[in-house]
Amino acid sequence: MLKIYTNSVFYKHETGVEHPERPARLDAALEGVERAGLTDSVIRDVDAHPDTTRIIEKVHTADYEREFRDAARGGSRYFHSMDNPISSSTFAAARTSVAEAIAAADDIWKKRDAPIGAPSGTKRAFLIARPPGHHAERAEAMGFCFFNTIACVAEWLREQPGIERVFVFDFDVHHGNGTQHLFEERDDVYYASIHRYPFYPGTGAASEIGSGRGRGFTKNIPLQGGEGDAAFLGATEDEIVRIIDDYQPNAILLSSGFDAHRRDPLGGMRVTEQAYGEITRRVLECADRWCDGRVLSLLEGGYDMEGLAASVAEHVSALHES
Repeated sequence: MLKIYTNSVFYKHETGVEHPERPARLDAALEGVERAGLTDSVIRDVDAHPDTTRIIEKVHTADYEREFRDAARGGSRYFHSMDNPISSSTFAAARTSVAEAIAAADDIWKKRDAPIGAPSGTKRAFLIARPPGHHAERAEAMGFCFFNTIACVAEWLREQPGIERVFVFDFDVHHGNGTQHLFEERDDVYYASIHRYPFYPGTGAASEIGSGRGRGFTKNIPLQGGEGDAAFLGATEDEIVRIIDDYQPNAILLSSGFDAHRRDPLGGMRVTEQAYGEITRRVLECADRWCDGRVLSLLEGGYDMEGLAASVAEHVSALHES
């Protein structure tokens, strides 16, 4: 069963009509859900998860969270850089993204020990939220991102009984520097990324493999600008699948950016929407082997509205398949 989460507060994060990360992205993603015939799977405005504040404080510093909240409430136009326009509701939107992501994870994984013969419940979920999160560092906003949502979910999952290894696969065209840096010294969260390189944010070289106890638990697969389906699918099939099977995770999370799409104004790549469906299916095959098919996907980038709608349609269709 697939559930698709979203929230009306995400529209209130105002960035300006010319900014690529704008509220229309939500409508485009939901249009993709409609094209896939899955509007009945959409859940709107769930209650805040009780672990939200505590988990954000594990991932980000208290000073950073306070500075961000005060900047939004105080009428600041930008936070940390001009890449990050904010409005009075930006803090609430970013916090709600974390809350709904944890709620989705709770729905998926806390039911994993249900008695044999009981309804399987939710196994897969997709969160349509903004702002995105994977560039956010522990104490720095970057690249349209404020709280690192997927890192927060990974932290929450590691607290759950029986979840000892979490695998994060990031296929946004931009490297998820924040997620990598938050976990690069750990072996209980494996971060793997396929992205354009060299490109924003400047990280993600193949030589970045983690450090200390986490050495060997970061995998970067940099691709050149202009590459398309063959490169993305080949990297997924030849590298990501092998890594997941070696790591044998108890949970898989997807940083699902669709800005490598051939129409996207920021990506400079040539990936089609069909390839996103195939990438999703390859990951789900791994999830069937190691995680009872359970996967949580979080929307990251994607800035052409038609490209985003078409890509989301393929992605959620694959997530919905049994």
